[in-house]
Amino acid sequence: MPSQPTTVATAQPLTSQPLPFPPLHGRAGFSGFPSPAQDYEQRTLDLNVRLIKNPTQTFYLTARGDSMEGWGIFDGDLLVVDRSVQPRLGHILVAMFNEEVLIKRYALHGGTPHLCSSHPHYPPLPLKGTECQLWGVVRAVVHEYLP
Repeated sequence: MPSQPTTVATAQPLTSQPLPFPPLHGRAGFSGFPSPAQDYEQRTLDLNVRLIKNPTQTFYLTARGDSMEGWGIFDGDLLVVDRSVQPRLGHILVAMFNEEVLIKRYALHGGTPHLCSSHPHYPPLPLKGTECQLWGVVRAVVHEYLP
């Protein structure tokens, strides 16, 4: 018996219109009674509003390499980097370190500040006594599942 042809849905063309952003929220518990008017709210998703808090201080950078995979940054990911954020321990930074642009976590190692990778093949880089210029703090990572 011949097989039935498979129906394939085509993707909608991309537009410059904001994408719909359904109001789905996770709840830890119920409190109160939801408003029936919430079903009629018009919401859209604008990634610029969502990911960029300081437009004049923000730039994009494409990640290369495998040193940050353990923290969710993979080769080819798009990073949203904010120059206005004051770096704190635990932040992921973009820095010029010894004439190389690096993406590393700012952390203490042996009680002193270091730039650290998540991959065990890349040792922590001490900041003391080195030339390191901070370019910004990674605010968001965009990871595409399809090429």
